[in-house]
Amino acid sequence: MTKEEIKKALSKIKIDASWSFSEKTRKDTAYITHGYHRYPAKFIPQIVSRLTEKYTKKDDLVVDPFGGCGTTLVESKILGRKSVGVDINPVAVLITKAKITPISPVKLEKEFSVLKDKLNFYSDQTNVRLPTHDRIDYWFEPEEKRKLAFIFKKISELKDQDIRDFF
Repeated sequence: MTKEEIKKALSKIKIDASWSFSEKTRKDTAYITHGYHRYPAKFIPQIVSRLTEKYTKKDDLVVDPFGGCGTTLVESKILGRKSVGVDINPVAVLITKAKITPISPVKLEKEFSVLKDKLNFYSDQTNVRLPTHDRIDYWFEPEEKRKLAFIFKKISELKDQDIRDFF
């Protein structure tokens, strides 16, 4: 098939505007846990929801081999589907875990209160172990690196792994 034949064949396909979701705002796409984090090339949850409803049924397994920040896993959970996602990016995996792991709001609030109390002990005299990374000096000033290292240390001291991952 030539390029022209392909163009001609595609021009005959009727466009279904209901798949555009162009009227959706950032607020519309940030419901439930979708607004936790911005992520490049993020799926609009409404597209995932519609595809999942159209091509699967309750208790089916939905697999996302390029899981990103977990939009497909969240929508699958909402629609009663089992799901598995994979991503090479460890930050994406952590975001996904935070978005799909159920945590009691009461427990989360209690742990957040504990964490805030621990963070009150920071001063510019606090001894912290600074992270090393090739690009960290590009992104953060020295004092911000110290503060982030302190916060990370206090989070890592929390007992519950799901709570640590969430924070």
